[in-house]
Amino acid sequence: MDKANVETAGGLFVKQDFLRILTGEVADALREGRPYAVVAVAPQHFEGEDITDVMRVVAACVRDLVRDEDIAGHVADDAVALGLHGGDCTSAAILAQRLTSDLRLRSLHLRSTRWEMGHACLPNDGATGQELLAAAIDNAKTRRRRLAAQVVPA
Repeated sequence: MDKANVETAGGLFVKQDFLRILTGEVADALREGRPYAVVAVAPQHFEGEDITDVMRVVAACVRDLVRDEDIAGHVADDAVALGLHGGDCTSAAILAQRLTSDLRLRSLHLRSTRWEMGHACLPNDGATGQELLAAAIDNAKTRRRRLAAQVVPA
């Protein structure tokens, strides 16, 4: 990674550079007929809460799990995303589960944090990097509501 494009605190691409790189990778994957997936990590938190320490844990975990060909960026105050080169929906779901497990272990010392994950895949969830990123973040932030709606009352 080029250090000029990386946040010094988290070691992840800043949003603008992540989007620029993601846009190019998704366009290449679409043109070449390759799969591509985006995974988003969004810790649940209270409005106005400082989650700086939590986001540092996310960044460290993500840096440890990404492959050389993948990209990772801090895309919002409370969201980190990964672009999975050659990743399909199955590999994205597996990575999201692994991230959830790793993050639970690494954040025990901070507080009880609920980790919400979402993923989006080319072409099912969009045809551009921006569409995939938006879908992954939306899936992460609304996951709890979808799961609650699936629960059948006794």
